[in-house]
Amino acid sequence: MAQIADKVYRNAKIYSVALDGTETHAQALAIVDGKFAYVGDEAGVQAWIGDTTEVIDCNGKSIIPGLGDAHMHLAHSAKKFGTCSFGNIVPDPQKDTPEGVIKQIQDTLKAYFDEHKDAPVIRALGWDRTWFSGGLQGIVRPFTRHDVDVIVPDRPAVLMSYCGHRVLLNTKALEAAGVTKDTDDRNGLIVKEADGSPSGYIKEPAVYLPIIDSIPGYDFSPKEHRDCLKQCFDVFNEHGYTLLCDCQQGAAYPVLTDMAKNGEFTARVSGVFNVNDATREEDLEKAVANRKKFDVEGLFTVDTVKYFADGQFAMLEPYLETSINHKPGTREPLLWDEAHMEESMALANKEGFNIHTHAMGSYAIHRVVDCYENAQKLYPNPNIRNIIAHDTFIAPEDRVRMGKSHIIASNQPAWFNDHPAEEPIMVADWGEDVVREAYPSKSLIDNGVVCAYGSDFFVSPSYGLAGIQVAMTRRHVKLDPTYEMYKDNLAAKPEECVSLKEALQAHTINAAYQAHMENITGSIEVGKSAELAVLDRDIETIPVEQIQDIEVLETVFMGKTVFKKA
Repeated sequence: MAQIADKVYRNAKIYSVALDGTETHAQALAIVDGKFAYVGDEAGVQAWIGDTTEVIDCNGKSIIPGLGDAHMHLAHSAKKFGTCSFGNIVPDPQKDTPEGVIKQIQDTLKAYFDEHKDAPVIRALGWDRTWFSGGLQGIVRPFTRHDVDVIVPDRPAVLMSYCGHRVLLNTKALEAAGVTKDTDDRNGLIVKEADGSPSGYIKEPAVYLPIIDSIPGYDFSPKEHRDCLKQCFDVFNEHGYTLLCDCQQGAAYPVLTDMAKNGEFTARVSGVFNVNDATREEDLEKAVANRKKFDVEGLFTVDTVKYFADGQFAMLEPYLETSINHKPGTREPLLWDEAHMEESMALANKEGFNIHTHAMGSYAIHRVVDCYENAQKLYPNPNIRNIIAHDTFIAPEDRVRMGKSHIIASNQPAWFNDHPAEEPIMVADWGEDVVREAYPSKSLIDNGVVCAYGSDFFVSPSYGLAGIQVAMTRRHVKLDPTYEMYKDNLAAKPEECVSLKEALQAHTINAAYQAHMENITGSIEVGKSAELAVLDRDIETIPVEQIQDIEVLETVFMGKTVFKKA
């Protein structure tokens, strides 16, 4: 005899995909004690309805599993929600110049500075390196501390790029951090001026994070972290998310643990320990010592270590003679000594950690696959799920190896379209044939690779359903700030488009699999935690180009409504 359900959703188009590809199509479901107790037809759900049951008539609209974001920066939410934003600056590569963009940055910064006179440090986010390296009419114009000093001369200012791989410090910030002419430039990652003085432009988190963290007053207070984390949960819930895979630990982890214990989580979270080359032994020791420090059963789990193999495109192909910013015949170095990386990753797997590695260039990905295969050969462990994030350029043979070695591709569908501001720079660097192969998806799936889609928030917004459309079309959507400029662009390598089934699977059960949560969430199955999104139309029958217009009416987490459209 059926129990009386807490909630019943009926007259719905329920669509879910299991890890093995099995599709569920149903019309109704029942929730008891936060779990799916029934998934089936209208007739069968009647037995679950009692006087106390909340019954929701979906009027033929879709219900899908709660979405999972397989690569995002939850712990750094304060950098998104608690700083000056340059997100309103959207240059036209054919018309705008670096000088004009710097004026827009300065105007935005001044308005923020005038409103935050008491702030000990001015913090900002959102400029794009391509604006200054040839992306605007082919003009290269360095972005330096002097451009910020004219607006913020009397206190430190820290301006992070939208991608998180670059930061610009003004003179006061450099002084506060002790960065001088005598500071090691870390193989050019700390960019110097002609006389050896620091320009303020610093590349890669492994280098700049210790620097900016040393600036008095730079970090956010626990209250600031908590407020911004709540905003982040709200934004993702509004887009149908119930699982967030954080991919860079920060000072917010203790706050996240407190929030999880206090019932403030509205999505499950998986996290990472950071491992950098210069501190690799100490970092792994900390990861082992703190293995369970942040965990809250079923809500927050930290069982993965995060590496940065490259920053921006360490490629198999050397730079061409036409390269705007690089010496021909060379290639971008890895951020790790290769022997160190191989040894460290093997030790991480020996300790039972999954590895989540940022790798964008074909050489970086090739070497990471080597390291993962070596780690599994030395310390075989079928429970480990190693991940490569971003996967921009992958040699065909490495797509095969990733499938055979069970390496997860944590890629970002929002990036699968063309990138007109960046493409001319990339074509000059490696040629049209190489650039055309950017951001594969379908070919990875066809080679047996588990693709788990993410947003890379705060780099990109939480695309959600619009990201599913991009994966299926590889064209721009309305959520793109540049949509009006590029909406008519042709699909970027259309043969890499995926089906609705593949896109939904990558954004639900595959993200759960990456986080070792596939038995708890990620699909609508009896016994699993009741995590779902109710949509305002039928995602299976509307034209694919209209998926971006679908709105989430309700998001349910552990059986409770965490978002409901007014």
